Amino acid sequence: MRNLKQKAGKRILNKQLRHFKRIRETHNFETAKTAGILFTPTDQASFEQIKLFLSYLGKYKIQIYVLGYIDAKIVPESFLFWKGINLFSRKELSWSRIPKSPVVNDFIDKPFDVLLDLSLTDFFPIEYISRLSKSKFKVGRLTNNHNSYDLMFDIKNEKKLETYLEHIKNYVNLINKVKSA
Repeated sequence: MRNLKQKAGKRILNKQLRHFKRIRETHNFETAKTAGILFTPTDQASFEQIKLFLSYLGKYKIQIYVLGYIDAKIVPESFLFWKGINLFSRKELSWSRIPKSPVVNDFIDKPFDVLLDLSLTDFFPIEYISRLSKSKFKVGRLTNNHNSYDLMFDIKNEKKLETYLEHIKNYVNLINKVKSA
């Protein structure tokens, strides 16, 4: 049943992507003024890693918007106390697994300088958001499902959030701001 729902969602997404346009610009952490962060916390430790990464981005004076997807019916109470982090759960998905939260729609519509997808696992709601995001420069991990990112990291051999975040810190900062079409 979940596969059927996801296939319906992908069909809807592909239909929306036919008319999708965004402005592309390459940014590093020094040139970016805004960043959208997508993530899927699995436990308290991953949540702490994300918080440390947000502190790192704060050094660059980047205005940060954070959105997390919890693959459960409700968001655990321990995740609700983090200021400035918006979370949504399965409860806020349509039948076809498309997010139906106003917070998600606002996130998709913001033209962030950089979108960082920090999720280590494939979740259709995250794919939906990242592919429809109007962000100028999208960063994420290499997946078999889609390649909607401008910069991708292959983390198949080591799926540790800490390592992935280090790659992002190192390589995004190497990029010079170059306008692309």
